[in-house]
Amino acid sequence: MLRIVTQNIWGKNNQWQERANAIGRNMRDLEVDIICIQESAPDHFEYLRSRSFRCFPHAYYAASDDGSLTPWPQGLAVFSRLAALETGKVDIGREVETRNPWMRIVQYMKVKSLSGHSLAVFNTHLFLSTVQKQTGIRSCLEVMQRAQFADHTHILTGDFNINLDTQPEYLAPLVQHQYADMWTAKNGNKTGYTDPYHLDRPLAKRIDGYFTQCDRLDRVNSVSQVNKEPINDGSLLLSDHIGVMATLDLDHNASAWNHSRDESVSEGEGAAQ
Repeated sequence: MLRIVTQNIWGKNNQWQERANAIGRNMRDLEVDIICIQESAPDHFEYLRSRSFRCFPHAYYAASDDGSLTPWPQGLAVFSRLAALETGKVDIGREVETRNPWMRIVQYMKVKSLSGHSLAVFNTHLFLSTVQKQTGIRSCLEVMQRAQFADHTHILTGDFNINLDTQPEYLAPLVQHQYADMWTAKNGNKTGYTDPYHLDRPLAKRIDGYFTQCDRLDRVNSVSQVNKEPINDGSLLLSDHIGVMATLDLDHNASAWNHSRDESVSEGEGAAQ
């Protein structure tokens, strides 16, 4: 099984080092293979790489921009136990809201399972602006459809800033190109709310999640919430978002084929005897 977590880590807010260390312990205890994070600055990333997430030997940072227009540097990061065959980022447009003028990006990483199955993980943090929400989804789709990702299982994950349960109009491009919401496919009507995550307010939306090709859903074993329990006697939330973990069986078809073959061989041997 391959375990992937998406987590908007809430940057350098509110005891950030203590929060990051607790998330790192959770990832180790859950034996997570890949964690995709949003809202990380370069020095924040270096702390995670050397301290909180040091159990992940491979770490890749993607800056949203050079910081010339934004209030402070921000970016995405992937931490992995698996070495990447290829990593990179694609700029998909600057936020039009003047209070939050970050460049929005898609970060990607290609890996292979031990049996050689190809996986492309796409990590993103999409637009707050209503007029740009569908643009962000279309841009992610355009990146995933590049030739370099052909014949890969695609995992699109991150903070979409879209209510994944009540705003299907923004997700229409994914649906039209046969991508499925993995949470819904595996959990049905369970809410899975991830935001806003505050002690004094109830959870109200599901904006953090995963999508994959419809014909690859058989490789998705489960999708569940993580990093939702506060620490320090319940006074410190690990983030203002709840993390989400997807557990994949990349070799599902191969395992099923081998099992069927073994049964056939056994039956053949029995008949021969």
